Formats: sequence, C-alpha cells, structure tokens
Amino acid sequence: MAKKKRQGHYCRICGEYKANEKFSGKGHAQHICKACMSKKKKGGEIDHDIPVDDDDFDELFGDMEYDMFNPDIDIMPPVEPERKKYKKLCKEEKDALKIMWTDIITGYWLDERQIPFGESFNRLRKQLIEIFIEQGDLDIIDDHDLKVVLNDCMVSTINKLLRSERNRSQ
Repeated sequence: MAKKKRQGHYCRICGEYKANEKFSGKGHAQHICKACMSKKKKGGEIDHDIPVDDDDFDELFGDMEYDMFNPDIDIMPPVEPERKKYKKLCKEEKDALKIMWTDIITGYWLDERQIPFGESFNRLRKQLIEIFIEQGDLDIIDDHDLKVVLNDCMVSTINKLLRSERNRSQ
C-alpha cells in the first residue's frame, strides 16, 4: 500500500508542513517558511514547537555547534517526487505547467528573438520539468504527449507576443 504524500512543504525551523504559498522562492530551497524567514532576518526569537530532550541532543551532536539557518544542513530526508505522465496530471497541474511554460517561452523570446527548436527546445523543456519538480514535488515523465502540448503552447505564446508587438507599433 502506497504511503500518503503530504501536501505542501516542511519548514525545518518550526517543524510544520505548510502550504506552498507560505514559502518564498528562496524559502522552498532552504525549507524555511516566510514567517520563520522574516523572524530570522529581524533577528528575533524563533518559537521552537519541536520538543527536544537536551540529553538526547548532547548525545547525538556532542560539542558540535548547530546552525539552524545553514542551508547546507537538511533535517528532512529527501522525498522522491511522484512521477506522472502528462495525461495523468489533474487540471490544476496542467494549468500550472502551461503557465510556467508560457513564462519560460516569453523570457526566451524576449532574450533571443528566436523560436526554440531542437536543442534549445529540449533544454527549455528540461528546465521546466526541473522547476516543476522543485515547486510541485512532481516529476513529469518526458513523453510524446508532453512534447506535443508544450509545442502547441509555445506556438500560441509566440503568436500572442507577435500580435501584441504589432498592435503596439500601429
């Protein structure tokens, strides 16, 4: 029987699972929620709801100093993202994927003024999948259906950009 996956992300400071919206972009990578991050920046005291027995702590870590804000220390074991085909994604996941892809294509178009094709398309597609893994804890299988959807979305996005440029110049 499969283990149920928790929603959101784990904050390693307050020890709670919180919604994705409670984490900033930097906080996702560091596993620190916005509330704990703001307390850290202000230099205030941080509430620790996780009960830790001092004897156990000394036994485990001894004289080693522990910096809870060190990004190299990861308290939570890495969680393998769930792998899904594009067809198996829910509507919200598909919409999020298309929005991210539109942003990537728009940035590429504004920087390069070229339609991504071949190697550049593959690189952008891999970048999208990596972003989706980080943000959504979901590993999308790079199959034919995904390529077709991303290609269609890319064409419509570039057409919209060209239309808006033409309307601005008139």
